[in-house]
Amino acid sequence: MARYGRVRDRGYVSSQVSVSAATHDNLDISGGQETITVGGYKYVVFTSSGTLTVTGRGQAEVLAVGGGGGAGAGTGGGGGGGAIEPATGYQSINLTENVVVTIGAGGAGAASNNSKGTTGSTSTFSTVSALGGGGGGSSNTNAGSQGGSGGGGSRGSTTNGGAASGSNTNVGAGGGTGAGATSGGGGGATAAGTTGTNSTIGGGGGAGKACSSIDANLTAANFPTTITSNTTWSSGGGGGITTTGSGGSGGTGAGNGGSPSSAGTNATMYGAGGGGGGANGGELAGGNGKAGIVVIRVLI
Repeated sequence: MARYGRVRDRGYVSSQVSVSAATHDNLDISGGQETITVGGYKYVVFTSSGTLTVTGRGQAEVLAVGGGGGAGAGTGGGGGGGAIEPATGYQSINLTENVVVTIGAGGAGAASNNSKGTTGSTSTFSTVSALGGGGGGSSNTNAGSQGGSGGGGSRGSTTNGGAASGSNTNVGAGGGTGAGATSGGGGGATAAGTTGTNSTIGGGGGAGKACSSIDANLTAANFPTTITSNTTWSSGGGGGITTTGSGGSGGTGAGNGGSPSSAGTNATMYGAGGGGGGANGGELAGGNGKAGIVVIRVLI
């Protein structure tokens, strides 16, 4: 709250006004990989870690997405999508100095049946923190890991998908049982992963969230460098399969599960999980998750 006072000095009366901390005082921001002015806002987008340069002071709004989880190997589960924080799309933060921005790395897919996919890393900006997606289970490690959205479980269990923690997140699916069993898909921002069907199709990854549904200005047309081909965030990866059929499909931009003779594929959109590796008497690797993203905007 501003304070008003009067100071008397040798008969001269003057007014003094102190500026409150929330006052917008010539705020400007720069840095990151793309700066765009559109829809009454100035945006700065980070797709790799760095520093937001702040001139003046005032309020900004921040959106963060965690890195996607890596998938499991050898009929592995899909990686989970990273959290999108906050739940409402942006959080207001008062800026008075430069801010370090950390972009969560995507988790690495498992190279062998004896290790899970790596959980994605957390993206941070000041008080905003978005968890990475859980890694998918491999055939010798079973359960998917907890993350923003959970990683999918490998074949051989119906209850081993990873739990979810964070905003815009969902659980991973467990794997199937029986001959030719399939693995589960990772959870995504708007849907849980699914378990494979009929022992011939791997579990599907949960759907991600269209970034334009968070903020109508966040389109490929407006952001030709950072958002082009990255219009859906935090999808879950598809699960792999054992002997016949095809791997599960990841959500938009996530990795697809491997067929019996192929590895899982890597995620391509921010915060998405990798696809689970296939297995035909071997241990084919899981796909990698995709790194997260941080968006800062100020009203102009």
